[in-house]
Amino acid sequence: MKQEQKKRRFGWRGFLLCLFGLIFLASTGVTAWVLLSHHKADVAIQELRDLARKSSVDSGETMAGADAALSEGEDVSDGDVQPPLDRQISMDFSELQQVNGDIIGWLYGEGTNIDYPVLRAEDNDYYLEHLYNGEVNANGSLFADFRNRGDFSDRNTVIYGHHMANGAMFGSLELYRDQDFYETVPTMMLYTPEGDYLVELISGTHENGYDDGFMSFEFESDEEFLQYVDSFRARSTFQSDVVVKPGDRLISLCTCAYVFDNARYMVIGRLVELYETEEADTQLP
Repeated sequence: MKQEQKKRRFGWRGFLLCLFGLIFLASTGVTAWVLLSHHKADVAIQELRDLARKSSVDSGETMAGADAALSEGEDVSDGDVQPPLDRQISMDFSELQQVNGDIIGWLYGEGTNIDYPVLRAEDNDYYLEHLYNGEVNANGSLFADFRNRGDFSDRNTVIYGHHMANGAMFGSLELYRDQDFYETVPTMMLYTPEGDYLVELISGTHENGYDDGFMSFEFESDEEFLQYVDSFRARSTFQSDVVVKPGDRLISLCTCAYVFDNARYMVIGRLVELYETEEADTQLP
């Protein structure tokens, strides 16, 4: 009898050991797959950066003149002043769009991990799980809402991206929940085939992802547009002094947040045209 009890105990112990071993192997495999997925995405994006990025500064005099103008507090909105040194780059969209015609821009956020192409498809599903090269990947891509025109001429262009745990994609967007971080880095850069923009950040708010009615793309009047902006500014996690005018255009950066069920964190910025390509002829609708 005692021997049979020992056998049963050993059998259960052996079963549990095997079960825990399988769980460990499975979790290790999942972790390895996730890490490999992140690595593949990082490599692919870096290859695209290397292909498309080039310096837009031709000489030290150009840089010195731009820095001097900025130090004197000149308004960049008149298009005569270049951005600071770390933003003196441009993207070769002739190269980018040969790789993928869905690429409509490039978003760069100093002090964040945001340095990615912006794509646009015929729906809002494809780039949730595909890289710019068509490879299936959990990182997905930054992509504009399919309801937008794709040339940033709408009064509000919405850009989505995953909140990745390793900080990739829009994983670092939540840094703007902190006022000190906003004051350190109050702007981003948006590069497009038509021209480049300084993005002056206005607000960062938590929204309910079950209802996408919190975002609008077009407005029936200037008054409605300004009221829309004020409604977000009033609830913002940071306070901004950026003045929004009736003819301005916005971009809204939207990602998942984990402060309540199906929450979103959305950062809104005002587009300030810095300079245009020779072919550019962007007009407000």
